[in-house]
Amino acid sequence: MPHPGTSAGIRAASDLQPTRRTAEMSEGHAWPSQAAAGQREHPVLPTGGLRRTGRLAALPLRHAARTAAAATRLSRAAAGQVAARTAEQMFGTLGELKGGAAKLGQAMSVFEAAMPEEVAAPYREALRRLTDAAPPMPAEVALRVVEADLAAAFGPRWRQRLVAFDDTPVAAASIGQVHRARWRDDRGRVVDVAVKVQYPGVGRALRSDLRQARLLARVMGRFTGLNVSGLADELALRIVEELDYVREGRVQGEVAAAFTRRVPEVIAEARAAGAREPRGRTRVTVPAVYAATPRVLLTGWLDGVSLSTLLDGRTNLLPPGWRELSRGDAADLVARLLGPAIYAPPAVTGWMHADLHPGNFLLLPGGRLGMVDFGAVAATPGGIPAPFGQLAAAVLAGDGPSVVGLARQVGALAPDAELDPRLILDLLHPIVATAATESFTYSRPWLRGLMAHLTQPRFAPALRNLSPPREYALVWRATLSAAGLFAQLGATAPTRGFHLAYSPGFREGIAGGDGGFDRADQSVKRGA
Repeated sequence: MPHPGTSAGIRAASDLQPTRRTAEMSEGHAWPSQAAAGQREHPVLPTGGLRRTGRLAALPLRHAARTAAAATRLSRAAAGQVAARTAEQMFGTLGELKGGAAKLGQAMSVFEAAMPEEVAAPYREALRRLTDAAPPMPAEVALRVVEADLAAAFGPRWRQRLVAFDDTPVAAASIGQVHRARWRDDRGRVVDVAVKVQYPGVGRALRSDLRQARLLARVMGRFTGLNVSGLADELALRIVEELDYVREGRVQGEVAAAFTRRVPEVIAEARAAGAREPRGRTRVTVPAVYAATPRVLLTGWLDGVSLSTLLDGRTNLLPPGWRELSRGDAADLVARLLGPAIYAPPAVTGWMHADLHPGNFLLLPGGRLGMVDFGAVAATPGGIPAPFGQLAAAVLAGDGPSVVGLARQVGALAPDAELDPRLILDLLHPIVATAATESFTYSRPWLRGLMAHLTQPRFAPALRNLSPPREYALVWRATLSAAGLFAQLGATAPTRGFHLAYSPGFREGIAGGDGGFDRADQSVKRGA
């Protein structure tokens, strides 16, 4: 879910003016009575299956899917009006329902760059409002959830730990909302924290929405031309894991270690093999975790603005270290920091962030990048799966038989399926070409061209037989989302360097396929 930085206005700690409830809290007068706290919480979201399904079914899906095609026949103004009305209805409904509906809507957001430019703008604005939607949970409900969970975890001492709490939420998303507070840590220091509080009843709403995953997947499929229904099914099931804040807190604490100044073992191994890690990892910040209960998560506060601020062109709101840069230089810097933010954690900790929409990245003062919300993560024990990197290296080397063999090895191709290796090479090459040279410039036209390439009729036999294994669904989602983010930025990124540093399978495949890094680097310099 978005960090406080995604809502309007992050204030410095010294500027936090306590509300009446905040001022009273330390005296124990602001919290609900014990009787009230013990009452069963009523859901704050619509949870009834019929009601939610009916609202989702009423979305203008068919109309939305035809908007892109209609744009070629309508005037620019008319196409914009049609797209704006459709986006408003679709994402307004998703934002109101929240739960899985909003999560799936956010997952669609990274593919906005693949839409025709005539209709992309209104969807971009609607998706931003979906991320920054108004919180639906009343303050007294949030307070009861906080009291119940912290009392269970810390006993009566919790009142001495949570020394201040602003009952005005600063951000909200699909399954919870965020409040700013102050917390006394284990060493007795008082620190500013973000308190994420889960909506009562969101679990029921979430599970109700899972049945609609295919409905929403069809919308994205119409825009991109890809069949993503099977992938959407697996992703929808994984969304349920985001309800577990204890798990999220554990993962976030482990991921924070990937961005310390020490050199993790996997990075040392890459250096020893001759691969240079692109600069940027130590400029990425993941907030510390102070407490995690089933419905409440307390993490360090970050002062910054959402990445969507840059994407939307609101450069006057950027913090120092960013506002001085040109739009292009800022985009390139973001891309250089996004690479380690996305690929270092799976290599170092075995966890890969799988919810890469702009609201989960904060531009921090000093040209730094913050990453938040670790509810949706892909488990990558042992690092990025070796076959992913090996497959990319084999495609770049033009080794069709190895590509077919690796596809069978990971279960993407049935043992008895017969495919022309050249067809698979032609299909996959534009995807991995981003790592063919030292750097690659992404753009919206590039992403639209990639989607058009993948849906060419000649690739239909290959696509019918190739299916990403379900266990790699979140890794695949993260990989596609990363490309979507880079395309939205229009950035130049050292993609090859990211893969060489963080993917042993790619590194070994490149070294074995072309005689080592020195030769590969020379070919890059020659423009090969």
